[in-house]
Amino acid sequence: MRVVILADEFFAARERVLLSRLEVGLADEGVRVIHAVPETVASHLPGEVFSTVVSYSTRTLMMSKSLPAKRLVQAIAKVDRAEQPAPVDVVHVFGGASWSLASELASDLGAALAVEIWRSGLISRARGLKAEIPPVLFAPDPTIEKALLAESPGASVRLCKWGVHVPSTERAVLKPGRAVAVMIVGTGRNTRAFVSAIEGLAAMIREDADLHIFCDALAARRSGVWATARRLGILERVSLIEELEGRRDMLLHGDILVLPEALGEQRSIALDAMGHGMIVVAAADPMVSALIDGRTARLVSQPETGEWASVLRTVIGQRDASRDLAARAIEFVRQERRATDHIRSVLSAYEWMTREAAIPFEPPTSGG
Repeated sequence: MRVVILADEFFAARERVLLSRLEVGLADEGVRVIHAVPETVASHLPGEVFSTVVSYSTRTLMMSKSLPAKRLVQAIAKVDRAEQPAPVDVVHVFGGASWSLASELASDLGAALAVEIWRSGLISRARGLKAEIPPVLFAPDPTIEKALLAESPGASVRLCKWGVHVPSTERAVLKPGRAVAVMIVGTGRNTRAFVSAIEGLAAMIREDADLHIFCDALAARRSGVWATARRLGILERVSLIEELEGRRDMLLHGDILVLPEALGEQRSIALDAMGHGMIVVAAADPMVSALIDGRTARLVSQPETGEWASVLRTVIGQRDASRDLAARAIEFVRQERRATDHIRSVLSAYEWMTREAAIPFEPPTSGG
C-alpha cells in the first residue's frame, strides 16, 4: 500500500511528532509513505524519519488548487524516477487549510481521500466537503466521532484515536528543592484564557512558590502574555520558546503542562505529557475525552484567575496527590491511548477504504 500524508503549515509544525509516529508505524506494517508539506516547513522536518518528502507552495495554493496538485503529482513521479508515479492508494490530509489541495490531489492520483477531523470547528465544514470520491472522515476522539455522525449521518466515519508511547521508566516530577517547570501551550487566540492562567500562576509566585514559566512564543504574542507578566511583576520567571509545542525533547522535561484554552482541539502533546508523567492542568473541554478531572488531569471549570490559582495551589501544594494523578494518567495512556492502537486503527481504515467492494462502515455503538 502507498499513502500520501498531506499536512498544512500549522499542523505540520505543531504535530510533527504525531506525523513521525504515524509514518514509522505504517512503515513497520509495510506501507510506503510520502509526506506532502508546505515549503515553509519542509526544511525543518527530521530527515531520518521523513525519508520521502515533497513540498508545495502555500502562495500558489491561494491562487489555484489544481496547479499545486499537478506539481505534487510530478514531484511524486520524480521520487519514483519515472514519468508516471506508482499508484497511490490513499491521500490522508491533516489540517483544514489543505483540504481542497488534498481533494484535487486524490482525484488526480485516483486515490481514496481520508480527512482528519482534529478539531470540533471542522465538523460542520466536513459536511460540505466536495470530492470526486466521497471522503472518509477520521475522528481522533470518540467525541469527534459522535459529533460527526450526528452532523453528517450519511458520511463514512472511522474512529482512529490518537495515541503515544509511554517510556519504560517513569520520571519523578515536582522534586523537592527544585523549581517547578510550568509549560504553557495553545493558540493564544483566547486572550482571556491565557491572561487568567498567567494571573493564576502569578498568585502562586506571590505565595512563594518556586516556579518558572515556559510559554509558546507565538501564543504569548497573540495573547499579550509578556505585557501581562510585566504588569504582574513576574517577567524574570517567564521564558518564551518558539514552537514550544513541537519541541517535545524540551517540553516533556517539565513538571506541569498548562492548557489554558478549551477550543475543542485534539493535541497530542496532552497525551505525551500524560504518558511522560507530567501533571496536566487544563481548561475543561467537553470535546476532548482524554481530559478527565482527577484521572488524567486537573481541570479548570471557568477561565477565571481565582479558578486557576485554586487548582494550581492544589497541584503544587499537594505533591504526593499530584504524583498519584500523574501515575493514573500514565496508566490511562497505556490502556486507552497507545500509539500502536492508533497505527492499527489507521491501517485498518486504509484497508477498508481501498477494498475493491467496500461495504458501508458501521461504527461501534459504544462510541469507543
